[in-house]
Amino acid sequence: MFLMFGRLKVATFQDWFDAMAAKDIDAAMAIVHEDMLMVQNEQLINRDDLREGWLRSMAGDDWIMSDWNIKYMDEHSAAVDFKSIEDGVLLQLRMTVLLKDGLLYRAIVFAEPV
Repeated sequence: MFLMFGRLKVATFQDWFDAMAAKDIDAAMAIVHEDMLMVQNEQLINRDDLREGWLRSMAGDDWIMSDWNIKYMDEHSAAVDFKSIEDGVLLQLRMTVLLKDGLLYRAIVFAEPV
């Protein structure tokens, strides 16, 4: 599902949630801009790093994402909270993103054990 803002088609977090739940890396990456950069817990991550990390997470048997809470979203930015279990550790993630061409372009993510 994409939202329309004028003529701009914007990927929604629901697209990403659905793709991640289905462990569909191609669908998950479809909402990520080619020049995406993300800071996660003081590490700089590019698009290739993100794909590698998502693939590694999707391969785990205990991996799950839940408790989605979209705080805000428009054609320029979004903020969302969710929980994830990675390597047996329950994490609370808080993410703020900037969108470009309707895709995830820049992000800051803070993940901490619950």
